[in-house]
Amino acid sequence: MREAPTKPAGRLLRGPPAYEPLTPWRAGPALAASVAIVGLAFLAAWLAPRVLHLGGGATAMPNPVHPEIPASSLWVVAIFQIVAVALTLLASVAFGGRLRDVLALRRAAGGWRAYAGAILAMVALQVVAGAVTYSLIEHDMLADLRPFVGLVSGPYWPLAAAVLGIGAPLSEELLFRGFLLGALAKSPLGFWGAALISTLLWTGLHAGYSLVGLAEVFAIGLLLSWLLWRTGSLWVTIFCHGLYNSLVAVALRLADLQV
Repeated sequence: MREAPTKPAGRLLRGPPAYEPLTPWRAGPALAASVAIVGLAFLAAWLAPRVLHLGGGATAMPNPVHPEIPASSLWVVAIFQIVAVALTLLASVAFGGRLRDVLALRRAAGGWRAYAGAILAMVALQVVAGAVTYSLIEHDMLADLRPFVGLVSGPYWPLAAAVLGIGAPLSEELLFRGFLLGALAKSPLGFWGAALISTLLWTGLHAGYSLVGLAEVFAIGLLLSWLLWRTGSLWVTIFCHGLYNSLVAVALRLADLQV
């Protein structure tokens, strides 16, 4: 496995993009492996309450991203995330790959400026998306957030915060924009073809959102892909994803929303 090339550390909007896929996986097998990882993680989340006899044995299959489940079953979602992370890490080193290279877990080009610029880019996207939604589309902007209100304000809120702010960013970024995107980007699809496919699949994981909500998720996914392309570091996308989810969780906990 060759070393990651050294590229000039440019700014977020200037200089050459810093991303280069370094993975032993081909596109087809990586896509199949990603589907298998999600399926096995779902299976683990479904089996856990039955095998361990915890929480009375939940009968419904949890959605790990849009968890319309009792707060007492949040740990089931956590199991999905833990299994997804573990399987992604195992798959990444399956053919002699190094995690740092396969998953682009490298220092961001531009250092701390890359993180500051990424935060500003996320804020700008949210302002634009909010303005478009509010002015052009008849849509309850809180509709997709209401299922989370009880989770972040109930007695299990620390676990909910961990699931949303840590588990979701790690499991989703490592799998979709780390493992899968890297393999697809080495194919004739190129980076942006890979970004479109991985973002579509990531958006599909958020089934249960409204069409407006799914469109916003897709836009966020493309922005995170662009941040990866410019900075060369998955740590930037993990940080932004976690920060966004955490701020949403804090806002829902502090706001007095009617479910």
